[in-house]
Amino acid sequence: MPATASLWHLLNFCAPAAFLALLLVLARWLFARKATPILPWYGQLALHFLLGCAALFVALLWQGRDGSLMGYALLVMALATSQWVVLGGWRR
Repeated sequence: MPATASLWHLLNFCAPAAFLALLLVLARWLFARKATPILPWYGQLALHFLLGCAALFVALLWQGRDGSLMGYALLVMALATSQWVVLGGWRR
């Protein structure tokens, strides 16, 4: 497989994590204005993206294939938990 094809596969693998990370950062500005986050917006974006890619990779190792519903459920659960931690949900 050529290097460009490998790069496209990697980008497409990480695209759901990038989209959901961006969506969480933007949704915080809309729905949780009063909450004081632990990290700045770019730190939240990086944390959510890296955690989302890790969750998708764990699902790939566990299932043996990409794009499973369990993998996307794990992605949503992992990023929801990290957003809760970043916004200090345990203090409320």
